[in-house]
Amino acid sequence: MGSELKNNGDNLSVGLVSIIIPVYNCAQYLPQCIESVVNQTYKNIEIILIDDGSTDESRNICDRYAQKDNQVVVVHEENGGPSAARNKGIEISKGDFIFFLDGDDYLENEAINLLVTCCNQNKADIIIGDFYKVNETRVNSGHERFFYGDKLMGNEQIVEYAICYLNKPNRFPLFAYSWGRLFKTSIIKNNKIFFNTDLHTFEDVAFNFNYLGYANSVFFLKTIIYNHRIHSNYSSATMAVGDNLEQMFGYRSALAEMQRYLKNYDSNMDVGKKIGHADICLTIIQLVRICGQINHDNKEKIYQFIRKMIGSPSFRGDLLFYSPTKGDSKIVPILMKLRLAWSIMIVCKYKANKRYKKTNKNII
Repeated sequence: MGSELKNNGDNLSVGLVSIIIPVYNCAQYLPQCIESVVNQTYKNIEIILIDDGSTDESRNICDRYAQKDNQVVVVHEENGGPSAARNKGIEISKGDFIFFLDGDDYLENEAINLLVTCCNQNKADIIIGDFYKVNETRVNSGHERFFYGDKLMGNEQIVEYAICYLNKPNRFPLFAYSWGRLFKTSIIKNNKIFFNTDLHTFEDVAFNFNYLGYANSVFFLKTIIYNHRIHSNYSSATMAVGDNLEQMFGYRSALAEMQRYLKNYDSNMDVGKKIGHADICLTIIQLVRICGQINHDNKEKIYQFIRKMIGSPSFRGDLLFYSPTKGDSKIVPILMKLRLAWSIMIVCKYKANKRYKKTNKNII
């Protein structure tokens, strides 16, 4: 492990930070990503690039940075997905802290310095910085719905936020991502906390609540430290429809992890209804993503998958707990209750075309 945390005369906390970057076919953005780490004002870092079987120039970009900077460590792996890549980074990390950064995102220059200093000053178990969503412009993260400034959260406040997430999963992003935050390596490694490689989506939520089960406090820093690139099409691996549609529904494992966390906090807490509501909310979000990619080759597979899902007893039980408020879908849950899979596909495709501005209307 790295050195003990302490504060030097310049108010810089001394502790090695392992910055883990999973890399997969992101050559267009990767140099900006790595440069943003190399240029950090906080210099006690190791940069771990996990090349996840890239087939573009990403592999060579990683090697070039490792050759010219001894802080950079490169590992070339066969493609196993971002969870496997992050797990490999955890295994070889040497720092007091772990920070995850996606290969197409980038940091503000003071990011790591601010996070480590906050950790030193507030003694929190995880430090989370604010971020911009980057596309053609930079827009706010959505954290402003809950946070008006810096905030130290104990278990009671963490539970309060978790309930907000269950009520509106797409509007409370604090624990929806693993990037942009400082984890204590000791908590991760002592408790063998890793990403679930069976999950294709929402693996970050599961990881966060697994970690929070061993943590007592979270500090939110209301300062932009991270820039998260938003892709307005289906190029993201977490959105693209593959052979196994079940992988798109990783939130079920994430919700189970959340339920364990909440029950450990208060064994008498009745969270079943909130979990059921969140299940339906997240199902609709994922169905919109899937149905936006319907074509002649996959439409029957998608139809059969939806038909089976909406007929399962557990799903129909969760439908009873769905309680829409402003902005929530009202039509799709009705179609789910009526088991109208074809109609669900049509409505969700329409929503996807509208949301992702998709101009090529694939035939259903």
